[in-house]
Amino acid sequence: MSFIEIKNLNKSFGDQLVLKDIELSIDQKEVVALIGSSGSGKSTLLRCLNLLETPSAGAIIVDGQNITTENFNINHYRSQMGMIFQSFNLFNHLTVIENCMIGQKEVLKKSSKDANETARNFLEKVGMLEFANASVKKLSGGQKQRVAIARALCMQPKILLLDEPTSALDPEMVGEVLEVIKNLASEGLTMVIVTHEMSFAKDVADRVIFMDQGVVCEEGAPETMFTHPKHPRTQAFLSRVLR
Repeated sequence: MSFIEIKNLNKSFGDQLVLKDIELSIDQKEVVALIGSSGSGKSTLLRCLNLLETPSAGAIIVDGQNITTENFNINHYRSQMGMIFQSFNLFNHLTVIENCMIGQKEVLKKSSKDANETARNFLEKVGMLEFANASVKKLSGGQKQRVAIARALCMQPKILLLDEPTSALDPEMVGEVLEVIKNLASEGLTMVIVTHEMSFAKDVADRVIFMDQGVVCEEGAPETMFTHPKHPRTQAFLSRVLR
């Protein structure tokens, strides 16, 4: 059985069906890139994976547990899942290191000493240790996103979900964040990434999934998807974005 199994997943907002009968499986240590036009359902699928959105029907089984059952412990589950948003979602009133320590202390019940040590370790990993005592308000967008990644890693998640991690960044900041994500991917962390950066998806993902109008149209290895897409909608989308 795969690490993540998505079965007949549907999600509606009112009368609008946003995800339609999604069937997907993701293996441990696999890096999956979700691509497709805006409004195709990619971010909604990601948000269903960590239950920020409640699926309307179907099941999501993670590590053998059905996370869509009624009395499921969402908070414990979320503590094992890192989420990187477009807009960083950092606490502006805290310093960089405090942002990385707060979840460890509140959720994982770590001591300040242990939380500080872990935070420093991951800030170093993303190249942000020298800013440990800086206010996050003073950081550039690229720096904020690297802190957000370090903060997620401090929780030692089983899965990292990234929702267009570079879309809010200035073009010159994109490379530094993609480099950090690329390094993480090579270390064997299970990752699901919604991205508009096709060359990044090609370089980093083990598998690329193309979504259109709430359905999975096509999936495959990056080299196949980007050079020989089979589905007409995939072909049309890629010819447009790779021009």
